[in-house]
Amino acid sequence: MNVKRELWILLLAMLLGTLVTGPIMAQEATARLIIFHSPQCPHCHTVLTEVLPPLQEQYGDQLQILEVDTFQEEGYALYEAAVEKYHPAQRGVPTLVIGDHILIGSREIPAQLPGLIENYLAAGGVAWPDLPNLPVESNTPQSLSWRDKYMQDPVGSTFCVVVLAGLLAAIIAAARPRDWQRRLATHSFPWSFLLVALVGIIAAGYLSYIETTQTTAVCGPVGDCNTVQQSQFALLFGFLPVAVFGLLGYLATVAAFIYGRWEKGPYAALAPAATFFLTAFGASFSAILTFLEPFVIGATCLWCLTSAVCMGLLLLFSAGPGWAALNKQRNPKTARRRKVVKRRGAS
Repeated sequence: MNVKRELWILLLAMLLGTLVTGPIMAQEATARLIIFHSPQCPHCHTVLTEVLPPLQEQYGDQLQILEVDTFQEEGYALYEAAVEKYHPAQRGVPTLVIGDHILIGSREIPAQLPGLIENYLAAGGVAWPDLPNLPVESNTPQSLSWRDKYMQDPVGSTFCVVVLAGLLAAIIAAARPRDWQRRLATHSFPWSFLLVALVGIIAAGYLSYIETTQTTAVCGPVGDCNTVQQSQFALLFGFLPVAVFGLLGYLATVAAFIYGRWEKGPYAALAPAATFFLTAFGASFSAILTFLEPFVIGATCLWCLTSAVCMGLLLLFSAGPGWAALNKQRNPKTARRRKVVKRRGAS
């Protein structure tokens, strides 16, 4: 098996490991709750309009809410069944049931509900409360088609498609050694590479700050960065923020580039190949994430697209030196013979 085939097989294996197991694990976690309310209750109105909507926006499909009107006969019967099952110290609405917890009132619900949601999601989710005749089918959010999600932000989705096409073109262009790759590296190294990497580090660093501090992102005129960062695809393996993973990737890429460019250690000859591999993985990873934004998440993050463009450019910059380093490792005897011939010709 040649070196090129080994490189792409290893790249594909790493992508499958991070992008199949991580997002799927995070996507399965769903918290489900029931809120009992009455149209004549002002505290119910507060919970329904001020407490639950921000949580629903934050967690998206990971939070499913069933609203039950106790003023209706069926709703009141369901409320009585919940009271009998959980035996609360007091009665009244609003009453919220999630897992084996029952919360009552406009003070207790906002104080304890966010923490309970986090705990249940971290534990893999929680099913609907075990109550008789629970009408959850008609209240479960219906999934949108990819066309509907694309049209939620057609301008941002179009940007994603353009960037995705560029990334795929860069990956295909770098998949085989070509003469233009060497010429591009000759004219662009090293400062163009470092400048593009710096822009990518800034984008990934900002998103890392947003994801780790749970603050609101500045998204710009197009897209909705916060929806993307709060989606189930913002975490790998259910705990590692994707932006932090990307930032570490940028730092590793820059470190490998600098080591191969200015150091003369025993592994300096392999550094261009390592840089090429890291950028190839990063571009492929960015392509999958860029695909998810318009067709699965239904929102666009300009910071993510900026990082994706940077990684695609870094891949093109590193392709020439990367393939040259791989060819030297594959044919060490040929490389030494060429050096001997050059020395003899010079003498």
